[in-house]
Amino acid sequence: MDNAIKFRSRGSPLSSNARYAPPAIFFHWAIALLIVIAYAAVITKGYLPKGSAPRALSMTIHEWAGVMVLVLAVPRLLWRLIKGAPGPLPGQGWLVRALSAAVHLLLYLFLFAQPVLGYLTLNAGGHGLTIPGLDIALPQLIAKDDDVRRSIKEIHETLGSAFYWVIGLHALAALWHHYFRRDDTLRRML
Repeated sequence: MDNAIKFRSRGSPLSSNARYAPPAIFFHWAIALLIVIAYAAVITKGYLPKGSAPRALSMTIHEWAGVMVLVLAVPRLLWRLIKGAPGPLPGQGWLVRALSAAVHLLLYLFLFAQPVLGYLTLNAGGHGLTIPGLDIALPQLIAKDDDVRRSIKEIHETLGSAFYWVIGLHALAALWHHYFRRDDTLRRML
């Protein structure tokens, strides 16, 4: 069985060229945490009374988590474009590599599209964002327009719902590789 997939025993060290670099690992987990915060805040908002201070706070947390996702997505993408990523692990066929590339492309699109759409929704609603503690307003990108706001908000919410599935697929794939294939896919990002 020369062509059988051979797995390393768990616990042996990964070579540095098999792992993601520390900046890539930081960007990955920091953005993942911010996305969890953004989703949790917007879900929580739905359970709070309209016009209440806790609801407004929840929305503010959602908005700033989104801004921070975009702030970190830019250097994350630049790092990826300049430094690249580790090559595929041995034994991963073309279908697994193609699906992985497609999901990663969707995730990168999401990291940029969602915060921008959220910010445009605020702008079209006549609202902006001010940096807390500095009283610096972020620029208004589009004018107030309720019809445009509704359209952009619908796209933002639809993409947000769709990405529950993409993010879930990404996490399940990492767990599948770790627990069933017993390869280093997940360990490369830890």
